[in-house]
Amino acid sequence: MTDAAETPLPPGDAPREGDEEAFHIPDSLALALTEFAAVEQLSRGEAICLILRDYLRAKGYLKGIPSV
Repeated sequence: MTDAAETPLPPGDAPREGDEEAFHIPDSLALALTEFAAVEQLSRGEAICLILRDYLRAKGYLKGIPSV
């Protein structure tokens, strides 16, 4: 059986709602994320969104979305 992450979508085909791309988070990052989420009293998903939002805003890719 082929892992869904290893099966590319046909050209021009977008992922369907509910599909998630699986990816590997190195153990050191997973541990740091878990610790960050616990200290900040966030779920892992909320922590990931906060980190991505702050990073993308700092790099200039995200504009006009207020901080939470």
